[in-house]
Amino acid sequence: MKGWSNSETPGSSVMLPEKRLLAAVLQRAITDYLSGDQDVQEDSAQWLLDDEPSGSPLTFEFVCEALDIDPAGLRRQILSQRATLSASAVENGGITASLF
Repeated sequence: MKGWSNSETPGSSVMLPEKRLLAAVLQRAITDYLSGDQDVQEDSAQWLLDDEPSGSPLTFEFVCEALDIDPAGLRRQILSQRATLSASAVENGGITASLF
């Protein structure tokens, strides 16, 4: 994974195409978890929050490592955002999905 490290990429402000793709995958999973339909939220929650390797080459941990992101810290932020959105929906009388 060292070859994809931001610290080793010349001009690290420019992302390699592979990193942009991984960032898009991560962004989509977070968006789906926070605002998708029930089935989509469950699938994205499994990918984002599961610590067990799935055998898939694109695990959450792999993507985070490739993007130099702390997976535990990102998970905390995602769960915090989900809790904030859920509390806001309850205050506004909306229906919310349960936290995973």
